[in-house]
Amino acid sequence: MSLTLSHPRREAITAPAIRAIAPMHNVRITRVTRTHAAALMHLCDRHMAELPIGASAQRAAGGRVLELMEALFEAPLRAWAWIAERDGAPQGYAFGTVGFSMIERAYYFNLESLFVSADARPSGAASTLFDAARAMADELGCIDLRWQVPVAQESALMLPGHAAAAAMIQYVFPTSMRRLRDE
Repeated sequence: MSLTLSHPRREAITAPAIRAIAPMHNVRITRVTRTHAAALMHLCDRHMAELPIGASAQRAAGGRVLELMEALFEAPLRAWAWIAERDGAPQGYAFGTVGFSMIERAYYFNLESLFVSADARPSGAASTLFDAARAMADELGCIDLRWQVPVAQESALMLPGHAAAAAMIQYVFPTSMRRLRDE
């Protein structure tokens, strides 16, 4: 199920054009290993720094690296990540987990984060990172890749009594499993 929000300034918010730029020949995407941990944490910090004012304030307390390392590298794996490098320098990352839909009674791949630093755009890294996550969704037998993206702060929907609530829009990209299931 995908969600389209009505927006006062336009008819609807549509999915981002993620495949618009072909990857440059010197952009390399690799699955994150323990040797990438420091680079991944640095990219995550850059990601938070580029978020709109206030969007990262609630998460600024930080997380614990131990749990992340366990989720990425210890069985059973609970998370997957890829890093984009250009000429050996980290430029971006994608991070995802598997969720379960009770309504559809099936697993889906949740793209938690997709980030390419502002100074590395456009490079094609975002579309290649997205492709890596979508391929993992297929490999794991998930029916969809679901990506939640924060709605722009000026159009955020506020929940009554929850001033810090973040408004999100979810895009759903079917995998080959969905097509097989629907046939």
